[in-house]
Amino acid sequence: MSNLSSVIFSTINCDPNYSNFWENMKYLLQTGYMIPPALLYSRILYVIWGENRKIYSQHQFFVIYSIDCVVGFVLLLLDIFVTRLFVYFPQLCVYGSEFFLSYPIFMAIYYPFLNYLHCAQPLIQIFLTLNRMSSVFWPVDHNKVWKRNLSFIFLFILLVPFLFIWNTIISKKILIYYFGGFYINCLKLVPWASMSLFTMIIRSVAVGITVVSTVITFWKMSNMKNRLKKSEKTLCFACAANSVCFIIPAGFEAMKVLNSFWSTYWLAYLLQPFAWDVLNVGSPIVMIFVSDQLRGHVFGIDTMKKKTRIRSNSIVVSSVTN
Repeated sequence: MSNLSSVIFSTINCDPNYSNFWENMKYLLQTGYMIPPALLYSRILYVIWGENRKIYSQHQFFVIYSIDCVVGFVLLLLDIFVTRLFVYFPQLCVYGSEFFLSYPIFMAIYYPFLNYLHCAQPLIQIFLTLNRMSSVFWPVDHNKVWKRNLSFIFLFILLVPFLFIWNTIISKKILIYYFGGFYINCLKLVPWASMSLFTMIIRSVAVGITVVSTVITFWKMSNMKNRLKKSEKTLCFACAANSVCFIIPAGFEAMKVLNSFWSTYWLAYLLQPFAWDVLNVGSPIVMIFVSDQLRGHVFGIDTMKKKTRIRSNSIVVSSVTN
């Protein structure tokens, strides 16, 4: 990171040369597109596990997708209220630095947890694409098979990320002063065990599985004619579109590991969060756009239609009785 316009210190080293107004505007512009999908995530979770639990709890794709919603929702909240807040609000740099340096427990929790979530996302994506592939091979029984193995899937997603974030847990957490603010990172206790390497590995494996399973899914769908339910088909398209959102941050991770110049270039650290945004912001939008059923429940379209039908029927009944 020699070319980065930032310095690592255990003491406060805020850069006063950045304009508060323009840095704050960067924050507001970014949160402007992050808040709507965060609200959308929360609404989708309420629909799946609250309002329409009986419908969605029987469909294992949506059960797994709800885990993805939790991860995406928490990542957006961390970005809005921690990561980008302290990068783009120079006014908070001194006070924020004092707080984190005085209470390092928050850095010790935040940084591994952030990387834990980033490692969980590829695992969830693998199971989502495999679920869609199984739906075209076993249209009748695939949901039963996934329901029997749901506990294993949940434990796999819950525990496997620790195989990749262990170095962030044992390493010393530091503040890196960047632009007019700072972000949290670590001084690797084990030099070769970098998160860029681990995330590239896990995302590359996920991309490979995603591409293969998606190609097989669409090949099988093309030979099934009308034997697959329309709702299942739309979820296949939604999963494929979501895979495209997933591939973009995976590409950025690979560039950081495989290209030594890019890994130390300041622009890489500027653009990396936006690559993650494509996934975290795009995922709920894609699902809502493609799935008619979920869109109807999230925006209350079905409820409005039912009320309209009931109102129309009541008008007809009243006119007949009169």
